Amino acid sequence: MTIQVNAPFKISDNLQALIEDKIGKLETFYERIHEAEVFFKDEENSNQQAPKGNTVELRLHVPGNILYAEFSDETYEKALAETVEKMRRQLIKHKEKVNPY
Repeated sequence: MTIQVNAPFKISDNLQALIEDKIGKLETFYERIHEAEVFFKDEENSNQQAPKGNTVELRLHVPGNILYAEFSDETYEKALAETVEKMRRQLIKHKEKVNPY
């Protein structure tokens, strides 16, 4: 599986290692993942009082489909963890749908 990372800033080595670790573990739930695309975004909230959100979007290319998940949180690390968890649940459902036995 190849992992592409897109961000409006330079990815630190620690964050890069975290990305590879968390996304690499998704292959234990569905081994036919071809490619993963990770997008980091800074989003301004319309409410002046609310803090800026850090959003992580994840797209997984699997045979016949593209699975998508996203999450926003205070830090990219937390957002990445939640996004990967959402994707894990999707992969399990997708695998059951493709191979119901």
